[in-house]
Amino acid sequence: MNIKYKFELLEKELDLFSVQINQTFLWERIRISVFREIAQKKGRGQAHTQKDKLKDYVHGFGLWLKNIIHRNPYFTGEHNFLFIGHQRRKLEEDGYWWDIYCDPIHEQGKLDYIHLEMPYLLSHRIPAKTENLRYLELIKYGGTLQQKLGLRSPSLPDDIISQLRDVEAEIRRRFDVEVDIVLEAREALHIRNITLPWYERLLERVNPEVVVVLVSYENKTLIEACKRKEIPVVELQHGVIHDHHFGYSYPDDKIKTTFPDYLLTFGAFWNENTRFPIPDDRIIPVGYPYLEEQLDRYDDIEPSEQLLFISQGTIGRELSQFALKVHEDDRVDHEVVYKLHPGEYDRWEIEYPWLVESDIQIIDESEPPLYRLFAESSAQIGVGSTAVYEGLCFDLQTFVFEADDADVLQPLVEDGTASMVRDIDELARQLGSSATNQFDHERFFKSDSVANILEELVRIRDTQRVKR
Repeated sequence: MNIKYKFELLEKELDLFSVQINQTFLWERIRISVFREIAQKKGRGQAHTQKDKLKDYVHGFGLWLKNIIHRNPYFTGEHNFLFIGHQRRKLEEDGYWWDIYCDPIHEQGKLDYIHLEMPYLLSHRIPAKTENLRYLELIKYGGTLQQKLGLRSPSLPDDIISQLRDVEAEIRRRFDVEVDIVLEAREALHIRNITLPWYERLLERVNPEVVVVLVSYENKTLIEACKRKEIPVVELQHGVIHDHHFGYSYPDDKIKTTFPDYLLTFGAFWNENTRFPIPDDRIIPVGYPYLEEQLDRYDDIEPSEQLLFISQGTIGRELSQFALKVHEDDRVDHEVVYKLHPGEYDRWEIEYPWLVESDIQIIDESEPPLYRLFAESSAQIGVGSTAVYEGLCFDLQTFVFEADDADVLQPLVEDGTASMVRDIDELARQLGSSATNQFDHERFFKSDSVANILEELVRIRDTQRVKR
């Protein structure tokens, strides 16, 4: 049985969604981290790189001190909208680092906003495109400092500890791995206890009518603070959402107290394939602004017979070995290009030595841009990446390589938009044919996205004003 299905069965049989401590539902706080740890220990997740923790703590403390003066969010005034952006920015041709999800909205809209950002890998990319930008080190590293000092440490009742130990035993029996659920719970509650007052003070300072977030499952405590103050939270979709994504998909009879009030998706397709813990009328297709911009930018490029591999750290070994076989097979007349995920850039030469020894074109940096590669290619192959959906917008013949996480792209296979391939024979037989259906761009990525997003944000703001 697939590891995701086994995990869902564990949740259901042990009734984990009902576990509470002082009215805080515990499982929704640790669900994703527990699954990731299980997957990683089963060899189905991305391995964690070793870090110098002491060095990181010292660096983080330095950022915390700097944030007292530089881009301090508590020094700002009141704003109608508070954005929590995506900390992984992208360098664009204008020389600025863009938040590709929020900056197109800021550029074209006239919203009264403040944009807040967590550090990424202990730094912020500069110069940033975003105006009215503040940093959140005071909360992130201030929380870490208090946690290390043991301040506001949570107390777990004996019956809860006993219940969590039973969960550990079941994980050991069903997955044959060790996961310290009690530790996970303590750490999650500790971070919540420390940061919740800071978020509440921030909301009091900014007094927003609407809060907009990316990656809601990384902002659970902020969302709790918003709900306490009756401020609606809107999430902008940032990647693949599927029926086994544990940040979004919940059993039909379960709620998630730290889920946003609204979810603005790329298109109607994403609304149909997941069991969201909010009403359907609050899941609204709006489009993907950055993708629209890139489609316009590379519209005049003529594609060649090029097969683009879209890599991910979780399946990189299998996919890269398959790419080498394809490259060396005489039946394939396409040029093979292997596009690494940014998380693989600094380690692929160690983990995929067969690629180092080959003459495959390896893209291990942000140039050329992914969208240019799409425009230059005639076909693509991947496993579970958002990029595969984006590549379809460039009319690429699309293949899904059968591996762990291929179920993410299964809807494309089921409706004939993509073909599942298990070996070189299947790929060689189909590559270059026109057997797949025409991609319904509008269903996956609704057009006029910025206008759609602005319309929904203003509508939600106006609804909130009536309530107030």
